Amino acid sequence: MTNTPNRTDRDEAATASVEPETLVRVGFVFRPHGVHGELKVDPESDDPTRFEAFETIYIGPRRREVQAFTVTSCRYQETKRGTTVILQLAEVESRTDAEGIMKQTVFVSEDALDLDEDEVFIHDLVGLDVVTEDGTSIGMLSNVLTYPAHDMLVVHRPGQSEALIPVVEDIVLEMDLDAERVVIRPIEGLLD
Repeated sequence: MTNTPNRTDRDEAATASVEPETLVRVGFVFRPHGVHGELKVDPESDDPTRFEAFETIYIGPRRREVQAFTVTSCRYQETKRGTTVILQLAEVESRTDAEGIMKQTVFVSEDALDLDEDEVFIHDLVGLDVVTEDGTSIGMLSNVLTYPAHDMLVVHRPGQSEALIPVVEDIVLEMDLDAERVVIRPIEGLLD
């Protein structure tokens, strides 16, 4: 007898316990670490230490195909590429187990992220109208790019090339989720 039925039951239980729309991507498992099932995770967060607060993570190729895992330990390794998170999960006991989930995405539920009052999820911003402070429509926010100096808003403008708006205090005046808009003060040449 194989373990396939147990794995199928576990897969269904994991995906049924969380709504895919509430999952936020926080990293990527790029390979096993050692022989005891630890995972090397490339964090997709401005603060990799957030992983210390996660009790449950979800791993899968996409939001609708995840398995739930219990985090038992978290540590860090500095590399040329930045900080790597090394996770130990209760359900991953060997290198073979770890190899079975490498090259997959790490998600957590929105509730697991303890955001500051002025922080928002990027997916909450996508689709907002971008307007100047006098109300002139620029376009729709289609993405947010993260760079070391500051983030950039990618604005889709019908019939024109996309505009890149730096997220700096003098240019981005307001991000109002209730009004579904971002108010900017464009400087000369920004929208050319």
